[in-house]
Amino acid sequence: MKNLKSIIGLTLVLFASFAFTACSDDDDETLYSEWETVLDNHGSNYTYDDNGQCFGDGGGISKENFMQMFIGYGWKNYGTWEIDENGKRLTNEYYSEMLGVSPTYYYFDNDTKLTTYFHSDAEAGTVKKNDISYSFNERYNGLSRTVLLLDSDEYLQITGWTQGNQPSFCIVRSLGVRNNRKIYGVSIYVQMTDKELSDLQISVK
Repeated sequence: MKNLKSIIGLTLVLFASFAFTACSDDDDETLYSEWETVLDNHGSNYTYDDNGQCFGDGGGISKENFMQMFIGYGWKNYGTWEIDENGKRLTNEYYSEMLGVSPTYYYFDNDTKLTTYFHSDAEAGTVKKNDISYSFNERYNGLSRTVLLLDSDEYLQITGWTQGNQPSFCIVRSLGVRNNRKIYGVSIYVQMTDKELSDLQISVK
């Protein structure tokens, strides 16, 4: 009887673990599905301007909503996809195929300063941070584009946002340089829990 109880107990634990995992997978699939149209730029190609900068369509956010949703929160990368030179999003997740490269995490301190966090492969994966000044531009170049202009001569374009049960947003941003050409990608970012943010900030070396 004791052995039978142990087997039943183990079975229940395994079932609970499976149920939890399945729920998490469903949540992840739902999040991707929610953003898929935005990731694919509403069925159109992403565009490059005369300076080689990449932009998507739509997704404008007012300064008031930006302040309410972004300021004082940390944001983790859910997924990133490269945009090719023809403006098409590639299907494979960018960081899953990259060795020695990790995504950037964001914390918006206020309306002019954000902190980026990343794992430094040069220092055995330790967490580093950078403080960056930025300016909010609701109509970049006279178009309905919300762009955060960074003091690093880079930018983040917000192409979508939601304050639902799982606050998240999409951005177009530079991923680096390859063969003397700047490459761009589109990313989904999800709001961190207070504990996730605290653990990240404490881990900075």
